Formats: sequence, C-alpha cells, structure tokens
Amino acid sequence: MNTLSDLLSALGTITTSPTLLLVILLGVILGTVAGLLPGVGPSTAIALLLPVAMTVPPELSLPLMVSLYLGAEYGGRISAILLNIPGDPGAIMTTLDGHPMALKGKAASALSISALASFLGSILAFLGLAFIAGPMSEMGLAFGPAVYFAVVVMALVLSATLVGSAPMLGLTAVVIGVAISTVGIELQSGLPRFTFGTFTLLEGIDPIVAIIGVFGIGEILASTNMGMNSQAVKGLSGRFLPTKTELRQGTLPGIRGSIIGFIAGVLPGAGTTIAAFFSYGLEKRLAPASAGMGKGAVRGLVAPEAANNAAVSGSMVPLLTLGIPGSGTTAVLLAYLMMYGLNPGPGFFDANPELGWTIVGALFISAILGVVVNISASSLLAKILAIPMPFMAPTILMLALISCYSIHNSATDVYIALAFGVLGYVMRLVGMSPALLVIGLVLGEMLERNLQQALGLSGGNFWTMISQPLVLLFLAIAVLALLTALPWKKMVGKKTSADHQPANERR
Repeated sequence: MNTLSDLLSALGTITTSPTLLLVILLGVILGTVAGLLPGVGPSTAIALLLPVAMTVPPELSLPLMVSLYLGAEYGGRISAILLNIPGDPGAIMTTLDGHPMALKGKAASALSISALASFLGSILAFLGLAFIAGPMSEMGLAFGPAVYFAVVVMALVLSATLVGSAPMLGLTAVVIGVAISTVGIELQSGLPRFTFGTFTLLEGIDPIVAIIGVFGIGEILASTNMGMNSQAVKGLSGRFLPTKTELRQGTLPGIRGSIIGFIAGVLPGAGTTIAAFFSYGLEKRLAPASAGMGKGAVRGLVAPEAANNAAVSGSMVPLLTLGIPGSGTTAVLLAYLMMYGLNPGPGFFDANPELGWTIVGALFISAILGVVVNISASSLLAKILAIPMPFMAPTILMLALISCYSIHNSATDVYIALAFGVLGYVMRLVGMSPALLVIGLVLGEMLERNLQQALGLSGGNFWTMISQPLVLLFLAIAVLALLTALPWKKMVGKKTSADHQPANERR
C-alpha cells in the first residue's frame, strides 16, 4: 500500500470533480449549521440525512457525512462563544474562555481565532490519519476472531469508562445497547430471540432507526427543557482578525491540543468531549496566573477547539482500520457503511482503495472549506441562533420521522424510533450517555459473531480461545480500564465509616 500516492490520487480526484467539491462544501455548511444549533449536533444531522444517502452512491454520500461531521465541530463553537451554550458536547470547554472573550467586546475575534484553531487541529490530525491508517489496517489483517472479540470488549469497556463521570452508568448503557443488538433471529440456530411473538422484530432492530430515535427525537425532547438563561451576545463586535500577539499565544496550545485530540480520537469512547477536556486541563496547568484562564484567555479558547476538530480525524482511524466506532457519530457512520454492504476494518483500504482514500481526502478538503466558510460567513451563521426552538424542534422531529419511514417504508420503524427517542430522553435524565447505547448496539452483532467463530475454532473451549497473547493483552487493558474507573475511594470511605459506626446505630 503506497500511502502517499493513494492519498495524492484521491485528492486529485476530489479537486478535479466539481460534484465532489460541491458535496463536501454542502456537508461543511450543513454541519456548521447543525453544530451551532444546540441540541442537534453531528450525530443527529447525519442520521437525518439517511433519505439522501439511500439515493446516491457511497462515493458521494460518505464524503458528505465526514465533511458534515467536521463542519459540526466548526459550528459548535459559535453558540458556545455567543450564547455560552455549546452546540455540541465537543464545544463545552470552549464556553469557558470563548464566551468571556465575547462579553469583553471581542466576539468577532473569538470566532476567527477559534476557526483558525479548528483548522490547525484538523490539518495536523489529517496528517496523522493519512500515515497511520494504512499500517494499522495491515496490522489488523493478522487479527483472528478471538482477537477481534477481545478488541470489541476493550472498545466497549473503554467507551463506558471514558464517557461521562459515572462508569457504572456507562457500562449499563453499553450493556443495554448490546442486549438490543441480540433481538431477532439467532444466526447459528435460526431461532427467534426477544421478538415477543411479533414478525416485525425477526430481522432485529435496524441500527439506523435506533440512531435516529436516540439522537434525533431524543435530542429534541431534551432540548425542549434546555434553559436559555445565559447572557447572550447579540452581535459581533471588536476586531475580526486576530492580532500577532493572539496568534503567538495560540500557536503552541493549538499544536498541543491537536496532538491530544488526535490521540483521544483514536481511543474508543474518548471522542471530541474528552479531547477538549484534557487539552483545556493541560493548558490550565501550564498557563501562568497572569494568563487569565477562564476569563477570556486565547490559549483557553484555542486548545479545546484544536482538540475537538483533531479528534474527528483521529476517530476515523479505528473506524476505517478496525471497524470500531470511537464515538456516537462514528457509530452512525459505521451503520452507513454497513448499509452499503461495506465492511470497515482490516483490508478495507485494500478492498476499497479509491473510496477509503476519498473519505480521508474529504477530511482535508473539509478542513480548508470549513475555515473559509466559518470566517467569511460568521455574521450570517450567528443570525441562525435567533431562530426560536419552538420553530426548530417540530421541523427536526418531522425530518426524523420521515427518515425512519423511508428506510423500509414501514410505520413500525417510526414507532420503534419514537420508543428509542423516549429511551434516549430518559437516559439523559438519569445521566447516561445515549452515544454509549448506540456503540453497544452497533458493536453487539460484531461481538457475538466473533465470539461464536472463535469458540468454533477452539472446539468450544473458552480458556483456549482467550489464551492467545493478543487476546490477553486487549482483555487486560479492558480490565485495567474498568478497575481504574471504579470509585474505590468512595467505596472504601463508605466501608470505613460503616465500620466506625456504633453498633447500636448500625442496628
């Protein structure tokens, strides 16, 4: 696999194809709008575009989806800076310094600085993706079913422990997703499972239907309760282009944030939110007291924005080379690839070289178009935030229901999506991440299939199956991640306080 020549060939194909360029530009614009609208985000937007994906070939729809994903990370910063409400979870840390900067009369400058930081993160992470994807894909070809089973287990545990602050809730969400994936006919025996006697569930739960329900409908239900009490910046003010001092202050934080973001994107479950969190935390530790972190510091704005955009390209590494989604959005992308009959993982670039490298090249073109669109149209994009949610929510809900119905022309899918929308809303209320449910649902079938194949090759002996070195390594990482995530201090503290409690009180 000649990485450089394949990449240059893909970039040449994109730049000489007006249709592809237009599709990528459309994806960036749609993603930016989806990102700046609180409660929408990339996962919902990609899920709602299903009817479009079903009418065009993957050579067009997949570049559209990845450009939309990257565009959403560009857009999320706009509402974070102007309204102090992150458009998507990856922009949460952007509010800490972006909004204070806007309140100081530097809203225009904050938007341009964050757009440049997003561009830096996207470009640096693209280089990492371009030169790691090939070797990692070839390495994955050596994986057998047992190793793949262990990789999926590791991905599920890392996802559950890295997303959110409550690992047990994360594990519960993953287990629910895996359990839902078992609905339908069991592949080996041909017997129905958990269908409750209905024919409509024999084929199982379509992941796309569940995704539209959880992200599209669930987000709308949650956004109706979203408070808009924060102090909003009504217009763009101040100098638009950053000064040389601001560029100098943001260079090293941007590079550090890009590296952290790419690594976080590669890790299953980390994603843009964790990338921005760690990047901001590092800058806060490195910054002197005079930097004014949390009060409108440039480095506090640049670091998380570079990180969350870099995490997008990083998340493509496990998705394309191992078939493992690292976030809710890449889980949606995996469902799209499977819908087209494509199987991302080891050998994907060998079997689909042109498509694979076109997806990678689309990220590069998206980064360039993203910074151009976001800098040139910031004032126009900011006006979209003035649309009241009572007008926006019904439109998104209608699109979600139409998308569900169009999959199989079945009203049952609409009912299932509504049920998943309620489930997603309840999960948000109790502190569970709906993205973890989607990851469990998408990976559940892969987990079961590889487990059955591995047990078949080992003669049904589970211990023989897991005795391989790579299997033990990945399972050990999963166990270590689980042990380090459990609240040992709280459990020990409760036990100690119970031991010191007087006997009559314990009674």
